[in-house]
This record gives sequence, structure tokens and C-alpha cells, in this order.
Amino acid sequence: MSRMGLLIRYLKNDRIREYEAILQAAHKRGYALISLRDYILGNFDSRKKLLILRHDVDHFSGGTRAMFEVEKRYGAKSSFYFRNRTFEPQLMQEIEAYGSEASLHFEPIADFVKANRVRSKEELEAFENWQERCLNILKADLERFRNLLDIPCLTIASHGEYENSLVKTPNNYLTEDISTYDNLGIKLEAYNKEFIERVTSYISDVPIEINGGYRYGVTPFEAIEQEEEIILFLTHPNHWYYSPWKQFRKLIKVLLKGGEQKAEEFKRI
Repeated sequence: MSRMGLLIRYLKNDRIREYEAILQAAHKRGYALISLRDYILGNFDSRKKLLILRHDVDHFSGGTRAMFEVEKRYGAKSSFYFRNRTFEPQLMQEIEAYGSEASLHFEPIADFVKANRVRSKEELEAFENWQERCLNILKADLERFRNLLDIPCLTIASHGEYENSLVKTPNNYLTEDISTYDNLGIKLEAYNKEFIERVTSYISDVPIEINGGYRYGVTPFEAIEQEEEIILFLTHPNHWYYSPWKQFRKLIKVLLKGGEQKAEEFKRI
């Protein structure tokens, strides 16, 4: 996309319309639009192709509610994962009441690293029972979500912070052994290897100045047009709608740097 095209897109601040067009395209092609919870519980028509919708709410954004409102128009269900710092009780309860999923975007290893001023993987592993201590943080976070909002949190999704790269250990390290699921009361962690391997097309969003807004080599429109059997589409609502200040910052960034292309392979983070 040209620099002028990017500037126009950010001036319009209208990527929510693009999201609606994706849902519309999938609906016309006969896809079932479902959440990760629907998928893992088998709550879908097995005769249909699937578009599994996941939203990681990394930052407060008007895009979160806007995407939810669009989904309601198409009868779509999705999974919204909220961090402790993006906890929105009213919206989360509305999401659950509608039949979509509101759950935890977890980061206990990053929290542990910050709290203990850890600077390397070696320092992390020097802490006695650090995995157990981080699992206890995760369990406590889940129980807080459940108790405050009366929601099941059957699936959860790992969040990646700078601290995880510092210690070379992602938060989902804690759930790679699925024997932890029963203790946590969950059915799935979103980066579970077996789950990801079932997906025929995995797509994540990025800001529109990078690869036109998508990573991993294909757009949702292309995957739908190709009638991929199981599409997993991950979005971050803060990439789809900007506050005036963030919109201004994006415009300046595009003016100074323009767009870029990145060849990226999928990784579980």
C-alpha cells in the first residue's frame, strides 16, 4: 500500500468496516463463525467450514466493543481475551450473555519476572519452584475473573510481553503440559500445539502499515475465497480503531516511515 493510501486509511479510521466485510464474506461462503469455546466443546455444525474468531484485548480500545457489535449483526460468536489491565466487567458480561466468550489473556511469567526484577532465563530458573509459583498466579487470576463475573473461562490465551523475551520463556510454557488443564479448570489454551495443527489457515492482524494489515502470508479474504476448512483469525482490537491521539501518532509514523513488508512465520508466543 502506498504512503498516501496508508494516510487515507488512518484518516478514515474505518478498519471496523473491513472486519465487517470479512464476516460478510465468510457468511456468504457458508462458514460457521464461532469462538474457541464453541470449537473445543463441539458447538458447531460439523458440515460447515469454520471461521474461528479470537480477539486479544492487549490495550483499551473502542475497537473491542465495535467488533463485538459487528459480530452481533451476523450472529457470529467469538472469544475475547482480556488482560488484568484491560479488564472491562460490563463489556465482558455482555459478551457472555450474548453467547460469545470473555476470558483471560494471561501473563503470569511476565508478572513474576517484573515483580522479582529478573533479567535472564538463568535468573528465572534460579528461583525455587518458579513454575509452580507462576501457575498459582495464573490460577488466582482465573478465579478472580470467574468469581467477579460468574463466567466459566474454559479457554484462555497467552499474552507476550517484553519480559517473556527477556527470559526466553513464553507465558504458555505453563500450559504446554495439558495435565495442568484440570487444575486450572480449562479446556484449551489458544496456542495448544494439537489445536493449532488442526487449523488449515492461521491468520493474525497487524497495523495496516505492515503487510497491509495481516501476517503469516494470507489475508482472511483470500483464505475464505480459497474455502479453507478451518480458519483461525486472531485480531487485536486496538489495531482496528484508534483514539484521536493514537490516530495522530499513526499518521506521523506513516509520514516518516511509510509501510513495510515482513516475511513472518507463525510462532506460538
